[in-house]
Amino acid sequence: MAIWHSILENRAVLSIKGAERADFLQNLITQDITRCTQDAPQAGILLTPQGKLAFDFLIKISDAGYLLDCDSAIAEAFLKKLSMYKLRRDIDITRHDAVVRVIWSDEPNAKLPQLEGFFQDPRLARLGLRSIGDAGADLSDINAASAQAWHHFRMSLGVPEGSTEMPVGTVFPLEFGFGYLHAIDFQKGCFVGQEVTSRVHRKGSLRKHLHPAKFGTRVPPAGTPIMHDTRTVGEIVASHDNQALILLRTDAPHTMLHADGAPFTLLPGLFGPDSAPDG
Repeated sequence: MAIWHSILENRAVLSIKGAERADFLQNLITQDITRCTQDAPQAGILLTPQGKLAFDFLIKISDAGYLLDCDSAIAEAFLKKLSMYKLRRDIDITRHDAVVRVIWSDEPNAKLPQLEGFFQDPRLARLGLRSIGDAGADLSDINAASAQAWHHFRMSLGVPEGSTEMPVGTVFPLEFGFGYLHAIDFQKGCFVGQEVTSRVHRKGSLRKHLHPAKFGTRVPPAGTPIMHDTRTVGEIVASHDNQALILLRTDAPHTMLHADGAPFTLLPGLFGPDSAPDG
């Protein structure tokens, strides 16, 4: 049974400290911050006022505040956006030098070790374990794998992450599966972008779903249209090796699809075609 650990160099960590930190986040993000405990970090999103995804992240309690695990490519923009909402609150928002690590297996029933500093990824059980900061655990007995191997695995489950796959302010979170990834609490009350997101959730009016797909030897680049016969039914969002994430219309068939002539197979993901991954 193969179990791997990876360091995610494409992730950065922000620190939020101060007496008003909990109230500050509770009024902004999609997650109910009271659900975030020492033993149970959570997933969350900061949306635009129009209900589109700006920043996705994982959040954990640290000794003196919160640590937010986010995409390093837009970490500075995330910090500036949070600072814009800060106003006169007693809050300190800074970059943190913490390292993000994951422990995972591509075997569905693998039993992962319980190690100090690691927690179950709150988005999906199959994503395995994660640590934000000094894990304090000896990983020498666990196979090392590249961050790219981890991202290939994550994409095979249909789980999106970061600004390469979701450019700031361009996608609706429910179409990308965040309702299934435990990142949105519809009972918590106000958050930025709540009106649009809650309305779509209530009406169940999604027009597109994100799916994992497996190609043969060639994956066309992101943005390539997905075709059924001569009809455009979606597009490629991101790819790695022969693995891709595609955004597909909900009324599209799940067979006889291709991208620039390259056929592919839809994999079980958050929206099907057969079932979501466990968790």
